[in-house]
Amino acid sequence: MFALRGTACMPKVLSNVFDHKLSFIPHIKHLKDKCIKALNLLRVLAHTSWGADQETLLHLYRSLIRSKLDYGCIVYGSDRGCYLRMLDPIQNHAVHLCLGAYRTSPTSSLCVEANESPLYFRRKKLSLQYCLKLSCNYNNPAYATVFNSKFHSERKPTQLPPLAMHVSGDLQAVGFKKSDVITSSIPSSLPWILTRPVVNVTLHCSDKSNTPPEIFKHRFYERCHDFKNYYCIFTDGSKEGNRVAAAVVHRDNSKGVRLPDTASIFRAELYAILRAIDVIRRSKEKNFVSFSDSMSSLQSINGFNHDSDLVQKFLKDYTILAKNGKNIILVECVDLKDFNVFILMFVICFFILV
Repeated sequence: MFALRGTACMPKVLSNVFDHKLSFIPHIKHLKDKCIKALNLLRVLAHTSWGADQETLLHLYRSLIRSKLDYGCIVYGSDRGCYLRMLDPIQNHAVHLCLGAYRTSPTSSLCVEANESPLYFRRKKLSLQYCLKLSCNYNNPAYATVFNSKFHSERKPTQLPPLAMHVSGDLQAVGFKKSDVITSSIPSSLPWILTRPVVNVTLHCSDKSNTPPEIFKHRFYERCHDFKNYYCIFTDGSKEGNRVAAAVVHRDNSKGVRLPDTASIFRAELYAILRAIDVIRRSKEKNFVSFSDSMSSLQSINGFNHDSDLVQKFLKDYTILAKNGKNIILVECVDLKDFNVFILMFVICFFILV
């Protein structure tokens, strides 16, 4: 419990002030006072002769002022528009200072030049991002209050809408469907006990648009020669319209799998790499190299991106196989369809997609 100056004692949870009517007027006034103090720094640095440049001033605005406006906007963003508009002059004044514009310059044009959306749209964007992330975890305590809300018919016209009602129309506008959401969960294995995969992305150092394909082909053959004593596995994912598939090719077999139509190409590439782990688990070999042309998938694996359930499963299976004596290396290779193996993979994916 904290007391704000000039107000009665009000609960303050994670810097968000709650009044007994949940109008958030004290919080908005408190937030405005904090932002005005940070705005004084921009006034000092925005001197026309010796002040900072526009880019530096905009960085300061986003880090010192906009961050305060963003924090907790999912909570207080359901307030009435007339109260929330109390915060608009802060951004308007900051943009004028950062761009060195006249006072009479239209704020909407300055926001476009500064690449800053109005606070109303920014609060709506952050609320949608929060709800979309929340929809992936059914075990989150806030899930039921947003997606299984029981207050739709009980709300009075004068009451502020809860978050569930506040974003329901926006979720429908972006085509949100709970059936298309991929469930995520907290990793069951502690990240620091997992084995970090060996990922080789040396081919990515060259720009494909400025480098002849023959050079990539030559480097690829060199990479294959380096791993001539390894069991080679090639993985790929394809998407044609709404049809998605993944394929795995190795010397003993080749297999393609059709994925749900709503799956992304990123998920298809990860699924193909995960199928390569199944091949390694059944094989009696000890040394393996898996080639993939998906740089984003390899970066997610190398960066321990636990937001993806497929990355979680890969890291867990990789750790088990590594402890069992399997030596696994992931190698990035460019998407060169003139290689025979990639032609085969493309054909496999094509027949699955048809």
